[in-house]
Amino acid sequence: MNYKLLSGGGLLVAAILFLTFQTAFAQDQRAQILAAEAVRLEKAGRFAEAVSVYLKILETDPPKSASIYNNLGADYFELGEYDRAVEALQRSVALRSDDEKAFYNLGVVYARLGRNDEAETALQKAVGLNPNYAEPRAKLCDLYLNWERAEEAAGCYRKLLPSVPDDAQSHSNYGVALMRSGRWEESVRVLEKTLRAFPPNAETLNNLGVALLELRRFKEAIAAFERALGFEPDHNAVRYNLAIAQLARKNESAAIEQYSFLKRADPDLAELLFRKIFRKKVISVKER
Repeated sequence: MNYKLLSGGGLLVAAILFLTFQTAFAQDQRAQILAAEAVRLEKAGRFAEAVSVYLKILETDPPKSASIYNNLGADYFELGEYDRAVEALQRSVALRSDDEKAFYNLGVVYARLGRNDEAETALQKAVGLNPNYAEPRAKLCDLYLNWERAEEAAGCYRKLLPSVPDDAQSHSNYGVALMRSGRWEESVRVLEKTLRAFPPNAETLNNLGVALLELRRFKEAIAAFERALGFEPDHNAVRYNLAIAQLARKNESAAIEQYSFLKRADPDLAELLFRKIFRKKVISVKER
């Protein structure tokens, strides 16, 4: 069937982490003062100023601290200077090869640059250094899903979920990964469990509806889509999916109702739906 599957915020690049300075520069009081000032600027969102402070430290102090390079890379990331972020973070992990947070940060930057193999390697390194550190595993799961590696994503989320019991997006994304793997029954169970455990939302309800649609449980699919519209009445993809489910139940008039809405809200999606409702017609939405 043709439908619109939604994958939401969990696939966005996560905010990069900062390290604090507690013991770095123990022998250099001036460097300690500057580092504390840089952290204060970071907390205030003044990343360009923080970069200037870190560079000032590096001008006067040998590059002994992995932490300073990690934070410098984080600030460059926030400023959109990704190549400089990579350079700083590479120096950080070269100075301290057991720092899972720096490897996580490096993986996030690589992912933003589309350097997928390097992102995967850095994140796997972070997971290997600290299996209980949830952030790199969560990021890796999201990337597998985004890269259409559904089976790997499903396995990754299965390992992740016990460590993030309150992360609704990861639970929902696990259901999406199962769907993309063609494991529809499992996806329904996961998405229904997610909707019981967390406040419902249009995205998860839509994805549940899609899974039910694939299982030909049309009445339940329609109920899920209608419930999704209760949260987001203007969600065009949900309206399209609802129309497809109505057509599956031979309810053409209900599908046309959704077509009428989409004709105003999303002509391209309406065109696609129009061709499914009136397969033998040659007139298009844009010609009407």
